[in-house]
Amino acid sequence: MAEQMMDTFAGRALSGKLGEPGWLSGLREEALQFFQSAEIPWLEKTDLRRRGFDWLDGPEARVHEAAKALYDQLDGPKALVVDGVLQFVDAPVEVLEAGVIFGDLHACASKHEKIVQKHLFSAVSHTESKWAAMNAAAFRGGVFLYVPEHVVLDRPVVIIRAQTSVHAGAYPRTLVVGDVQSSGAVTEVFFRAPGTPSKEATTSVVEVIAKADAHWKIGIVDEILDGPAHFHERRAVVDKDASVDWVFASTGDGFAWSSLQTVLKGAGARSTMRILGTSVGRMHHDLTAKMVHQGRSTESDIVMHGVLRGRSNAVFRSCTEIVKGAVDAGSEQHDRMIVLDSSARADAIPMLLIDENDVKRCGHAASVGKIDPIQVYYLMSRGIPEKQALKMIIWGYLEQTVAEMPAPEALRDLLVGRVEKGLVG
Repeated sequence: MAEQMMDTFAGRALSGKLGEPGWLSGLREEALQFFQSAEIPWLEKTDLRRRGFDWLDGPEARVHEAAKALYDQLDGPKALVVDGVLQFVDAPVEVLEAGVIFGDLHACASKHEKIVQKHLFSAVSHTESKWAAMNAAAFRGGVFLYVPEHVVLDRPVVIIRAQTSVHAGAYPRTLVVGDVQSSGAVTEVFFRAPGTPSKEATTSVVEVIAKADAHWKIGIVDEILDGPAHFHERRAVVDKDASVDWVFASTGDGFAWSSLQTVLKGAGARSTMRILGTSVGRMHHDLTAKMVHQGRSTESDIVMHGVLRGRSNAVFRSCTEIVKGAVDAGSEQHDRMIVLDSSARADAIPMLLIDENDVKRCGHAASVGKIDPIQVYYLMSRGIPEKQALKMIIWGYLEQTVAEMPAPEALRDLLVGRVEKGLVG
């Protein structure tokens, strides 16, 4: 069955169905061959032996009421992808007249071939890992955003991705290219379908290319529900004097491996990451936030906050890599994980990989623990119920990340509701 799925839903066969050009069909086939030969990776603290990489696919897009309702509330550039099919895409006339390209990645691969061919797979290679190859071979419902030189988007671009079943829309991909001195924000929000644990896998990829002096903010509002394993690769490549700031939030009770990474390629490049995660039930989330300093005088900062309940298990890694020649680099990491139940487990693992002697700053701080009962007692002594006191203390850590999510109010309200659901039941 798995071989039949690959023959139908991946590689050249899928590319032909989507009407993609030959160069992309060839890369998909390379990715499929790499996937078939690659071993399942070994991950420290995350056992993949009980998980698999069987293929998923399902029916054509159906109606997802919650996702469509959110789409209808939004102004500005927006797209709705349901079950791997781009159902709606819209952008104000003035945005399109400025030369912005926003739409179906598969169609843009032909219509805007020069731009897409240059940048697709440039941040996340189609053969760099088993899950990256799986996505490259099988992605559907791809979304492409290109913003020309000197163009500034005054409202965030929102991409909504929804599943009506766990077997549909399993391989999303987004490509964002911000040309020289462009600026704006993109937020991708997921509505996932719950299921039961299986040997199947979903993989998603986001590639962000920020050219010289471009300034971008990227938001991810993810939902990791029980069912297939989720593998996510989100990466930005930042050129000279450009910046990419990530705001990432995940909630749920499923199994996931996530990587959020910025490559600070050009001199003076900058990046920040603010990460929020809540885990409930038997969730396992292995998340790595990484900054790779390649250019001179580059700057980065990572702030991670996790809240765990039930029998959930989270591994949060923050990593700063400063390669030889990246002189005058500066970076800080701050990880804080709050464990609400004794059966939950959290690991905060900060890492510094420094091959350059001339470093401006580089430090880390990490902690895992319960909420101070004295703080709870203080609030309760002033008439605040215990559950509300716990929420107030936790929101003291999480509120800034939610506030910085580059999204309209309706989307922030959605995120707040998901976080509230994961705090104390």
